[in-house]
Amino acid sequence: MYLLDESVLNEIVNTLIQPEMGGILGIDETNTVVKFQFDNTGRSTAHRYIPDVKILNRVIGEWYNSGIFFIGFVHSHAQGREQLSPCDIRYAEKIKTTCGMTEILMLIYLPDKKSFHQYIL
Repeated sequence: MYLLDESVLNEIVNTLIQPEMGGILGIDETNTVVKFQFDNTGRSTAHRYIPDVKILNRVIGEWYNSGIFFIGFVHSHAQGREQLSPCDIRYAEKIKTTCGMTEILMLIYLPDKKSFHQYIL
């Protein structure tokens, strides 16, 4: 379980205002999530969020140079969809393997309930 800085939580709540929006999360040396980068150039459909990998990879590099490490994603789901979808899981596992990560944080946010669901794969 990761702790999320209150400013990160507030930024997510104020940014992910509808389903299928997202961004990346970064941790500091205490393993606290201290960074959220909204993916304002990612694509969304009614049932899917598609990250802008090129832009997000650039942010991950900038974070790394300042001591912040990419740990995973947050994206919003529609009401009643608290669980990761099979597509979410496949995507997370692919990133984890490609990046040589031991685990990846997937945070689901439900805008209608303003609730978070944390999964570590």
